[in-house]
Amino acid sequence: MIQCFASTSLESSFEYGKAPRLISASKIDSSYAIHPRVLHKHNDFLELLYVRSGTGVYIVDEQRYNISAGDVIICNAGVLHDEDPSQAEDLNTYALALADVAVKGLPANTLISSEYSPVFPAGECADTLNQLMGMIHRLLATNPRGATETCNYLAAALISKLLLVIRKYCENEGNTVRSRTDIIAGQVKNYIDTHFDEQFTLQDISDAIRVSPYHLAHMFKENTGYSPMQYTVRRRLGEAQSMLITTSLSVTEIALSVGFGNPCHFNTMFSKYIGMSPSRYRSSYVAQERKEATKVRKRS
Repeated sequence: MIQCFASTSLESSFEYGKAPRLISASKIDSSYAIHPRVLHKHNDFLELLYVRSGTGVYIVDEQRYNISAGDVIICNAGVLHDEDPSQAEDLNTYALALADVAVKGLPANTLISSEYSPVFPAGECADTLNQLMGMIHRLLATNPRGATETCNYLAAALISKLLLVIRKYCENEGNTVRSRTDIIAGQVKNYIDTHFDEQFTLQDISDAIRVSPYHLAHMFKENTGYSPMQYTVRRRLGEAQSMLITTSLSVTEIALSVGFGNPCHFNTMFSKYIGMSPSRYRSSYVAQERKEATKVRKRS
C-alpha cells in the first residue's frame, strides 16, 4: 500500500474560498446540426471550452486562433467571442458556463489576464480536463438526484487544476508587445462594440479614431479576418441570438434594439449568416437542446 497525505495547510485559489458556480455544460459534436453562435459575449459569466478532437478557428476579443485537439479556450466575462464554422474539420468540443468565479488577483468571472492568449494547449492535463468535463455533462444530462451539487464540486476541481496550467503557461509565454495594427484594430473594435446598436458609417469610425477609412479597414481585417462592417453585422447578430434564446421580445423588437433599422434586412442577414430565420432559430434552439439531452440519457 502507498499512502499519500494531503497538506494540512490549504490555500484556496479563489477569493474568500468561494468556489465557482456551474451554469451549464455542453457537448458539441461535429455531427450535430447546431447553428453557429456568431459574435457575442456574456457579462455575468465566463465560458470555458475544451477541444476534444478536430481542428477549427475561434475568435476571442478580435483575435483569430487556430484550435486543435487538447486546446483550451477561455472566454472571460464581457469578452466577445465567435466561431468560424467554415474552418471546422470534425471539430468536437466541451463547453462550460461558470459564474461567481473569483480568482485572486483577477476581475470577477475571469480566468486569465487579458495580456495573455486565451487559447493554449492543456498539455499533460488534457486527459484530466476531458474526463472532468465529460463527467459533468453526463451527470447534468441524466440529472440523477444530487447531480447539480456533484457537478459544482467537479467544476471547482476542474478550475483549480486549470489554474495550475494557466500559471505555468503564462510564466513560459512571457510578455507580448502590441503592434500598431493591434492597437488600431482594438480602437475600431471598441467603437463598434459601443455603437453597434446605432447607425454609423466607416467614415464615422475614421473620424472618431483619426485614422483614414482605408487604413483602419485594412488593419482591422488583417487583425480579425473581417471588415469593420462585417464585424458590425456579426456583432448585431450575436446579440440578437442571445436575445432570441433568453428573452420573449418579438423579432421586430430585437431587430431594432440591436441596430437593424429594417426588420426585413435583419431577417435577411440572420438567414444568411445563421442559416435560418430568427423565429425558426428561436424554436429550433430549444428543440435541439431537448433532443441532445434525450440522446445523452439514452446512451447513459
